Amino acid sequence: MANGHCGCIHVGRRDFIRTTALAGMATALPEAMARPSAGVQRRTYAGNKRKLLLMSDAPQSYERLIQAVKAVREFEFSVVTARADYQKPQEVTRTIRAEDPDILFFGLPRTMLNAGNLPVALDPIDVPMILLPPVPELIMMEANAAAGFRVKGANALLANSEAHAVELMKILAAPRLLEGKRAVIYGRPFDSSSVPSRDMTAEMIYNRTGVRLEHRPVEQLADLLRGVSAADARGEMERWKREATSIVEPTDDALLEASRMYVLLRSIVEKEGLAGLSIDCLSFSFDAKRALPVPCLAFTRLRDEGYAFPCEADVCGMLTTIVLQEISRKPSYFCNVSSVDLEKSSTVLRHCVAPLRLLGREAPALPYKLRDYHGMGGVTPQVSFPVGLEVTLGGFSKDLKKFVAWPGRIQEGIDDTNHPSFENPPAGMEKMRRYCSNRAELKIRDADVFLQKIMGIHHVMVAGVYTKALREEMMRMNVDFIGPIDSSAPA
Repeated sequence: MANGHCGCIHVGRRDFIRTTALAGMATALPEAMARPSAGVQRRTYAGNKRKLLLMSDAPQSYERLIQAVKAVREFEFSVVTARADYQKPQEVTRTIRAEDPDILFFGLPRTMLNAGNLPVALDPIDVPMILLPPVPELIMMEANAAAGFRVKGANALLANSEAHAVELMKILAAPRLLEGKRAVIYGRPFDSSSVPSRDMTAEMIYNRTGVRLEHRPVEQLADLLRGVSAADARGEMERWKREATSIVEPTDDALLEASRMYVLLRSIVEKEGLAGLSIDCLSFSFDAKRALPVPCLAFTRLRDEGYAFPCEADVCGMLTTIVLQEISRKPSYFCNVSSVDLEKSSTVLRHCVAPLRLLGREAPALPYKLRDYHGMGGVTPQVSFPVGLEVTLGGFSKDLKKFVAWPGRIQEGIDDTNHPSFENPPAGMEKMRRYCSNRAELKIRDADVFLQKIMGIHHVMVAGVYTKALREEMMRMNVDFIGPIDSSAPA
């Protein structure tokens, strides 16, 4: 094997056969390589300066790549090279820790190494890394190493050219979209009435996404609600009445209470600089003597105003809402996946909160009626979704390691809102309705795959298709991106 003028390592057929044979016969790495020590923690980015650590047994062969990285305009890269002896993994770990890079580039040796042993031997690496095969036709060693690093939780990306490696570096160099955002959930910590997430912690959420999440008792809201200005609430109520196409069930008293809730929640997010807020509303919404108004109408308005307001204290829903609203710059529809039709390749989405300004905060509001909450008082909007609109439906998995993003197109739907909950209703439930106020039917690709990839009861929908931007953001978060076979456009 010899270095050419391009700075790459060229591997001929005989070299390849010899290398793979040696790799297969390589002795086990020294026992000392497997001894654990402290992992390397990724820093939080500030400004546009980034540090790249390039590790290789022949760092001089990457001079062209180094110059390409330094020529990147979006960031000011400093490149540090280090000669790596992969037979001494503890030294490799010490080098990474000492240099404290923002991004790590691994150039693997060509001989005498079973690349699959490297991730096993090294301490956990919490620095995003890129592996580049010198010969695009022979990616086996780097692919094996990347897969091994990923099993240990590392954010390991595989490039297939120097230009591709530089593009990946630019993606990783960008700050996480949600970095430093704050959100509050009113409810028991990680114990929503409908979507508990007891395996999560605030630290886990911040490490993965950059969001700082806080829980507070729901009871605090009842005390705060009493201090809301009646005049402010009445002005909001009159706006709802003026702009609705019709008011079906709600009374003025119910509208006023819903408007008081909006004024309170708006004051909290404004005063504290929050990106979002949620409430464990199912802990009280079906209680005839509830101490708080149903928050559906307040959540509708606040989403229109650019805040993340998922329902039911859903932690994954909060993170999904923030990321989709940040990428699309549009309010979102937080919804239940009610059904999936495999023959029609479609899904029906329902919920009692839907944004009026789904098409954008500056776009005209969608037509809506004012309804009550499942026939049990309160107020919800019933929005008319635009047929033919292309949308993206998405959601984080319960461990935040995966993100599903499914493009779709809104279809002509039916209005089954008045369907009763019971054929022979119990006393006091004669008016109770089975379905939520809002219904959107989407035509999607690969409905059978979607059915098996559903991340839970809740998903989030925004107008437009954003699969490329979402994929890049998930790279930064070290989250697996899942979508249909052709995720560039809806069915």
